[in-house]
Formats: sequence, C-alpha cells, structure tokens
Amino acid sequence: MYVTSYDLLIYIHTLLFVYWLGGDLGVYLSAKFVADRNLSIEERFRFMHVLMQCDMGPRTALIGLIPLGFQMAWMQGLSPIGGPPLVVIWVCALTWLAANWWMFFNERHPMTAKLKGIDMYIRYAVILGMGGLGLMSLITEAPIQDKWLASKIFLFGCAVVLGVYLRGEIKNWVIGFGMVRAGGDEATKGNDIIEAASGRSKVAALMLWTIVAVIAFLGKVKPF
Repeated sequence: MYVTSYDLLIYIHTLLFVYWLGGDLGVYLSAKFVADRNLSIEERFRFMHVLMQCDMGPRTALIGLIPLGFQMAWMQGLSPIGGPPLVVIWVCALTWLAANWWMFFNERHPMTAKLKGIDMYIRYAVILGMGGLGLMSLITEAPIQDKWLASKIFLFGCAVVLGVYLRGEIKNWVIGFGMVRAGGDEATKGNDIIEAASGRSKVAALMLWTIVAVIAFLGKVKPF
C-alpha cells in the first residue's frame, strides 16, 4: 500500500481533532473540582494546574489545524490559497504555536504576560480572518466555492470566539481565588464568582464541542 503525503495530512488532521475534543473533556471535568468550595484551596489549585495542562491539547489543535486545513484544501484544488501565502500561513502558525508552548513552560517569565496579550490579538485576527473568509465564501462562492468547506471555515472562527470567551472566564476564576485566599466574607463572594464562571464556562464548552463535531461532520460527509 502506497501512503501519500495527503494521507499523512489526513491522519494528523484527525489526530488534532481527537486531541481537541479529548483535551476539552479534561478541562471540563477538572473545572468541576476547581469550583468545588468544599475542597481545600491547595486541592483546587492542583485541579487548576491539571486543567491548564489539558488545555494545551485544544490550543495545539486549534493552531495546528489552520495551516493544515489550508494545505489540504490547496492540495485538493478546493482553495486558491497556495504558494507564498500558504507558506506565510505555515510560518505564522508554527511561530504562534511555539510561543504558546513557550508560555506554558515559562509561566512566571516577565515576557509571558506580554506574549499572552499578543496571543489574544492573534486570536481576534483569526476570528475576523476565518469568520470573514467563510462568510464571504458562503455568500459569493469565492474564493472558496464548496459550501461545506466555507461552512467549516466560518464555524472554525466561531469556535475561536468561544475559546476567547472561555479565557475571559478563567480570569474570573483568578479573581475569585484571590478573594478566597483573603478569607471571611470575601471568600464566600470569591466562591460565588468561581461557581458562576464555572457554570457559564460549561455552557460555552458544550457549544464549542457541538461546533467542533459539526466541523468534523462537514469535513467527512460533505453534505453540500
């Protein structure tokens, strides 16, 4: 059996989807214990650490799927984006991915806070770029003619929106934990903030899983 380069890309593409959904499941389950006020603050922080580790799967998958998807679409003649523009997409995505892993291993480094801000601006750009490209292609059938692919690109932008929203909720957890550490009435208020943020995060996570599942369905079945 002859294995082509495209076959390998399909395998990597499938693997990234698995890590995306599986990693998000780990985040979802860990969040329940992070919000449990009956656990000690040390235990909750340990679960928070596990949550952040699990989150690297979805982060890696989200970033990696962008150049991989464009590469596969170009190889199949479904996208006109090839040559130098495609190379730029690969270089930017791999640089972005490397920066995310660097931040993961250097959480307390002075540069990390600045890189996190840049990372967020990149995500906004991806939302506008992918969402705009998908929506324009759905309306005008250009530059992507196949509606199933245009829908995938648009929904990918929507998935990034939910990811950005979930990052905002994590900030509420940090605020809540600071209040819990203070003790007394502040601890009660802090736990309320954490529980509320956790509840909203669960809804957003379920929406994200649904979108990712639909994206996978569109790519496999190509219904239209």
